[in-house]
Amino acid sequence: MEFVKICGLKKIEEVQLCINNGATAVGFIYNVLESPRNLEEAEIKALLNKIPKEIKTVLVFKTKNVSEILEIMTKIEVDLYQVHCSFNTPSLDEISSEMKRRIIIALKVNEGNKSSIIQTINLKYNQFFAILLDSSEGRGIEFNFDLILEILKKTCGARVIIAGGISMGNVEKIIKILNPFGIDISSSLESENGIKDPKKIMKFLEKLIEIRQKIVV
Repeated sequence: MEFVKICGLKKIEEVQLCINNGATAVGFIYNVLESPRNLEEAEIKALLNKIPKEIKTVLVFKTKNVSEILEIMTKIEVDLYQVHCSFNTPSLDEISSEMKRRIIIALKVNEGNKSSIIQTINLKYNQFFAILLDSSEGRGIEFNFDLILEILKKTCGARVIIAGGISMGNVEKIIKILNPFGIDISSSLESENGIKDPKKIMKFLEKLIEIRQKIVV
């Protein structure tokens, strides 16, 4: 597993904790006004100015159209853009190949749209940095394990990031059985809604190191 993102961060101290304990990416919520983790443009830029290049920065946002994606990518410079679309993904063909490689496409997944998700991943995965499968969007709702396993089996070769209800209790099973390209964690590392708990972040990342050591041995 190559990609470990701690999402919904608000403070530089939280970012530094992620760097010190092995996370590969940190995520900041933008343009999601209903989220308790949402930050203003100025707040995000202030954080970005303090973050070293050794960790990937990810801007996570919802959007209604391609024009808005391009506008946001111009306004805020990060390594990757995690886009939660409320429109059909074929519209993304308007974006240049170079810019697509910096985009993580987030797809809401359930039993009803399983076939279309598989088709979308197989058609699009090599155009973007990765595909993120999420049924939670920061609410801590755990994904359907069997559903994700089936999707992964039918999309071999795709960079798939899993999000939604990942915690200390299930992360070892996720890594050993699903073995995704990456995981995205947010709400399970909070002391209350929207407030990250430094101890939980540190313990979770330490747990990942232990799991990786077991697998190597």
